[in-house]
Amino acid sequence: MKEKTTGFKNIIIFLAAFILGGLAVFGVFGHKTAQVKKPGGLKPAPAKMKMAKGGIMVSTRQRQLYGIRVGTVKMRELSASLKAVGEVAFSVPLEKTVTLKYSGYVRRLFADKPGMKLYEGEPLFTVYSPELVSSENDYILAYGNYEKLKNSGFSFGTREAREFLASSEFRLKQFDFTEVQINALRAGGPVLVNAIVYSPITGVLVEKNVFSGSYFKAGSPLFKIAGLSRVWMNVWIYEKDIASVKKGEGVKVEFDAYPGTVFAGRVSFIYPYLAGEKRVEEVRLVLSNPVGEIKPGMFGNAEITTKARKAIAVPSSAVLITGGKPIVFLYEGKGYFIPRQVTLGARYGDYYAVAAGLKAGERIVVSGTFLMSSDSNLSQATGSMAGMPGM
Repeated sequence: MKEKTTGFKNIIIFLAAFILGGLAVFGVFGHKTAQVKKPGGLKPAPAKMKMAKGGIMVSTRQRQLYGIRVGTVKMRELSASLKAVGEVAFSVPLEKTVTLKYSGYVRRLFADKPGMKLYEGEPLFTVYSPELVSSENDYILAYGNYEKLKNSGFSFGTREAREFLASSEFRLKQFDFTEVQINALRAGGPVLVNAIVYSPITGVLVEKNVFSGSYFKAGSPLFKIAGLSRVWMNVWIYEKDIASVKKGEGVKVEFDAYPGTVFAGRVSFIYPYLAGEKRVEEVRLVLSNPVGEIKPGMFGNAEITTKARKAIAVPSSAVLITGGKPIVFLYEGKGYFIPRQVTLGARYGDYYAVAAGLKAGERIVVSGTFLMSSDSNLSQATGSMAGMPGM
């Protein structure tokens, strides 16, 4: 019996020693393993930003880690420089279409080459018109009768002769007869069978619709002449920049034909519609062209400088566009940030004008906005924005 008891005790002692030895080994090697997992004192990953009611809590350490900077909303002088490409065209106010108020035949052409330079008062062509010749003869007859009756003492006949003369002279003036030509008829000059038509302006011949010997009707367009002392240039502005361009703003234009030369102009008109499927708007520029260097049909690069205006503005880096709704993070102090929806105006370089949602003096996140929103549960914060001031 004693031998059985002694054997049982030996087994218990052996098991106890085995368990205690195993615990000792685990304590030694387990401690070393824990030290190996953190070589060089590797820091744990930073915790995510904490959500608060309607906002986000960001610690000072997290702000430094994410590069989050806070700035003050201010009133700023905003101006922008827009680049645009366009094509030069004739200035419509300087275009003149030559028409006659009588029908007739072209006898001789002096201006017969489209593109040729013309000067004001230079002969264009001669014309024979039976209607014009008849009017000249009527005037010569009316003038002779009046001269005979004005000293005759017959007031009734003199009055009628004067009225007939005035009517004949008016008809000639409607046919664009000058005072010099009318005085020549009074002096006994010959009837102008071949009347001369002169250029009304200085410019270039753009269109010629008659030939020597051709017949024309009254009111038909015979010539089109365009002045070049001033030209138009239609440029294309993207839809997003339309609000930034105003009539009267200054423009600088450069052409490949004249490298290094800058031509000054201004915005004269903004068309009230977009140009087809391009989703661009045409803006008309006016350029001075006294020497005629700028030629219609040339393409140029324009730079439109918008006038400076004061407005509440924020850096573009402060704005987060989520689902088409611009958001900024308002800083309330003590690490507490509130997302706020804003209404943006036009963009001026690195700044957005703010139409609604912010006041001057408020503090917002100006750098690190995207990282801040991606690390936090922004949808939870914005979901509780309803009813908040400025929302």
